[in-house]
Amino acid sequence: MPNHNKTYDVFISHSVSDAALAAEVANLCRASGLEAMTGLELSPGGEASDALWEALAECRALLAILSPAGPTPSMGIEIGAAWAWNKPIFGIITDPSFTRLPASMADIKVYPPTRIGDAIEAIKLSGQQLSDEDRSFLAEVFREIGVSVDQLALDPKPLQKLVKRFSARAGKAVPGERLLSELLRLRKQGWLKRPRVPGRSEPRTSTA
Repeated sequence: MPNHNKTYDVFISHSVSDAALAAEVANLCRASGLEAMTGLELSPGGEASDALWEALAECRALLAILSPAGPTPSMGIEIGAAWAWNKPIFGIITDPSFTRLPASMADIKVYPPTRIGDAIEAIKLSGQQLSDEDRSFLAEVFREIGVSVDQLALDPKPLQKLVKRFSARAGKAVPGERLLSELLRLRKQGWLKRPRVPGRSEPRTSTA
């Protein structure tokens, strides 16, 4: 079972038949300093499903293992969710002769198995990294907004407010989806306090 306090940089989407390649790619990601999750680490059940979606929501990029048979239904859902969250998506094609992706995946940057290292480097360069100071600003702004991380994920208005305040304080423009992913990571790591709600006294202990 996964470590519930661990955050993931890369979500690896794959079919059962490509599990061995997915495991190899995950190990190469870890060797390069990126935490990766695959479905191989999970046992069936509701808890595993929650962990999978948490990893997908907080990850900085999705890496899909693509075969000529096309993505499985579960892969399609995972890739679609990554698109919705504006996450960078990369692909490893299992067959070098397979060069035509479905039209819905035409924008995915794909690499053959011989260039897995290049794909990992591209992932490392794709995400806008936040400094410790940026994360401190983000935590402060989150607390000022006065809503939970889950509410930010559901309501675009407070998320837009958070983006504007963070931009003004940090002096850089970062997409809302990227900030939300970082908040999910900070929450799992226990770095977030409950957002400040005007008119309420502060409890002694709280969580976001």
